[in-house]
Amino acid sequence: MNLSITRFLVSLPRWLRYVFLALIIAIICILTSPVIAKNSPESVINSQESQAQILYTEGRFAESITLLKESLQDYQNNGDQLGKAVILINMALNYQQTGEIQEANKTIVEAMNILQKTPDYSQSSAIWAQAWDVKASLQLAQGKPEDALLSWQQAEAIYQKLGDSNKAILMGINQGQALQNLGLYKRANAVFQNLATTLQNQPDSLTKAINIRNVGGALRVLGDLEKAKSNFEESLRIGQKLQSQEIIASAYLALGNVVSADANVKTAQGNIAAAREKKVAAINFYQKAEVDKTPIQIQIKAKINRLRLLIEIEKWQEAELLYPQIQGLIPKLSLGRAGIYAQVNFAQSLMKLNEEKPVNLQTIAQILAVARQQAEQIQDVRSQSFVLGNLGHIYELTKQWDIAQDLTQKALNLSQSIQAQDITYRWQWQIGRILCQGENECYQQGDIKGAITTYTEAFNTLQSIRGDLVASSADVQYSFKESVEPVYRRLVNLLLQSPEPSQDNLKQARQVLESLQVAKIQNFLQQACQDSKLQQDSNLQLDEVIDTKDKTAAVIYSIILNDRLEVIAREPNNPNLYHYPSVKLSPQEIESTLNHFYKSLQEPGAYEEVQTDGQRVYNWLIKPIEERLEESKIKTLIFVLDGSLRRIPMDALYDGEKYLMEKYAVSLALGLQVRDSMPLQRKKMKILAASLIDPPKSVPGFSSLPGVAEEVKEIQKTGITMTWIADKEFTNQNFNKKLNTAKFDVVHLATHGFFGADRENTFVVTADGKLKIAEFDRLFRTQRKSANEGIELLVLSACQTATGDDQEVMGIAGTTVQAGASSAIASLWDLDDQSSVPFIKEFYQHLGEPNISRAEALRLAQQALLKDPNYDHPRFWAPYVLVGSWL
Repeated sequence: MNLSITRFLVSLPRWLRYVFLALIIAIICILTSPVIAKNSPESVINSQESQAQILYTEGRFAESITLLKESLQDYQNNGDQLGKAVILINMALNYQQTGEIQEANKTIVEAMNILQKTPDYSQSSAIWAQAWDVKASLQLAQGKPEDALLSWQQAEAIYQKLGDSNKAILMGINQGQALQNLGLYKRANAVFQNLATTLQNQPDSLTKAINIRNVGGALRVLGDLEKAKSNFEESLRIGQKLQSQEIIASAYLALGNVVSADANVKTAQGNIAAAREKKVAAINFYQKAEVDKTPIQIQIKAKINRLRLLIEIEKWQEAELLYPQIQGLIPKLSLGRAGIYAQVNFAQSLMKLNEEKPVNLQTIAQILAVARQQAEQIQDVRSQSFVLGNLGHIYELTKQWDIAQDLTQKALNLSQSIQAQDITYRWQWQIGRILCQGENECYQQGDIKGAITTYTEAFNTLQSIRGDLVASSADVQYSFKESVEPVYRRLVNLLLQSPEPSQDNLKQARQVLESLQVAKIQNFLQQACQDSKLQQDSNLQLDEVIDTKDKTAAVIYSIILNDRLEVIAREPNNPNLYHYPSVKLSPQEIESTLNHFYKSLQEPGAYEEVQTDGQRVYNWLIKPIEERLEESKIKTLIFVLDGSLRRIPMDALYDGEKYLMEKYAVSLALGLQVRDSMPLQRKKMKILAASLIDPPKSVPGFSSLPGVAEEVKEIQKTGITMTWIADKEFTNQNFNKKLNTAKFDVVHLATHGFFGADRENTFVVTADGKLKIAEFDRLFRTQRKSANEGIELLVLSACQTATGDDQEVMGIAGTTVQAGASSAIASLWDLDDQSSVPFIKEFYQHLGEPNISRAEALRLAQQALLKDPNYDHPRFWAPYVLVGSWL
């Protein structure tokens, strides 16, 4: 800011000065730094403050604080309390970025105390709004999203009164992010959709384009990729209309990111061809963001992202041509956190490229060394930690263990000093690998005890992170499968490395396994499970259930490791866990057996193949404990399964003479907890049934189901109280109305359903379209008014998984959680329409009878089909699985 403007500002009345400055800074933020606009400092009264604002937007927070402190002294000397409050607010924001949370809290409290003593609210209202905004940001950073939500609501209300709709929209976006951290993704989605509607009604402008893109970014984190993509396309349209190259490039970058995220979904589904196609599309978007007129920071981000995807699709030649271009552009980045993170992400991609095409590790180390110097220069603790940790990884790759451990420990100390848990767990994990001197060498020469300690610390850190880790790691390359799941599996591997692990190790391994199951559900639902029935106070540990409510049940836990299958069992009234001898098999061998078994199960004539494969899996999971189960008079087996084992119906395991379901009732558990539930009582039971014979044309690919009406009639014949809506009456709205006008124990959906690898592809078919899993929470809200009033059983009688992938089985578990049901029955493959009628008839004839659990009712129905020559193959009776409470 030049001297003439400064003199002009000083000549204005104080209240008008603040209004004028707020207007200027808002324009600066919108045009140059929209990502930071929601929290950017609001005062640029002199050149120091102007420079502090620039330093903030560049990510040079420590330097910004120094300048603001000098300005603060000037305001104190002049007795300008409002000016002092503005500086304190901006200092608090910078302190938050440097990780000095205690100092940030102290500073924002001081600013708000000053504002409370300001008599003229008209002069201070805009400053109050900014104070609430910064306070909310601090509250969110400290794991207090409920408080942050209220503070952002305060800020939004003030901006609404001031007529500043753009700032009000930003506060709305922040509220949606707070809801995400609370795990209330449904409410967050409603907030973002309302904001999108509001923005659509505004005239096209740069601000509108930026806000629409911000909403799209929030929707992308939420997992709603299609709506996110629509927002980015709308932002692109406005940018092209207004001929703003920065808006156009930012939109292309965002489109590349959302299509890349979609590619990850396709990869999780096992659809590698579709994933590759998406990655190619994302590469094209990134290339469009790289044109010469694009701001350098967007160009570099796009190029680095494109490099990552080129490596993933093995376009080695193109990748080798691209990375020198990026290397040449890096020095043009302005000094700050964004530039440092760009260099680290670039180095990470080069490390991956080096796995296939040699890249001089010295070159990568040099990139990180420059980033380290810059991080130290701007005194950015988070950036320093991020750089040092990645430098440590370079030395880990070259097996220079002492240097690797020293650098990683320094990175860990820094991340812990600012409570940056999203990167802290990474360095704890890395130290564990280093102590093992490699991922698979701990047994021979590593420090097993030390590795277990650090892996446990990494696990505990992951458990403490609330909300979605994707959201908290937006500036770090992330995927659940690569960045989170290995921590759980490696810890279990170490805990069970001894042929006879201690009871403490067995119990910890089981707890880690349970946490992995919950984390997978969270990742599938893209919401924290504190909003689900998994974490309600009404839950019971499986141990407690089998010790007090069902002493004839045992729990079997499995986990697939790199070189073996591990199995642990828990018998009733026995605090000690039983550890099976390890089965020395590679994941590939296990997968091959299970793939063949799964295919044979669906071929009606393949009796011998089913029994051969079934006996092999029986020997893995049941044979070692067979005698103990008989001695304990066990009647029900509860399985907590891992990986591909989840897609195999345990009922079809074969001991050489009998299928497992001929000997035991079977149920699957999501983890070590189940919702506290009681056995169903037939005389008091109420059922809501909905059936659909012909799916609507809007949902193609599904055949007619003439048998569903017959199966519901069979339920009627049992005399159980039932409400039935059928065919055209089975709309989303009518189902919702019926469901929430009475208390139902069982909801029976006799319609096509589909369990995909993500929640967007998990739905049931109604007369007016799809009822997605994301809608279940809203539909079942009345049933969940209290912990003990939820639905006991959700039956999905004509549903199927997409390809039998174990990730798709998460859809069944996810549906149970989202509906708040105690348990659910669904099928692992497309059912025979004719066989479902006798199955349902038998099931409901037994359900709710004295001393017959829902698991036993399922077993009796399966046995009835087995005895029928037309349906004796497992193809007809085995796909039905019970998930959740078996009582």
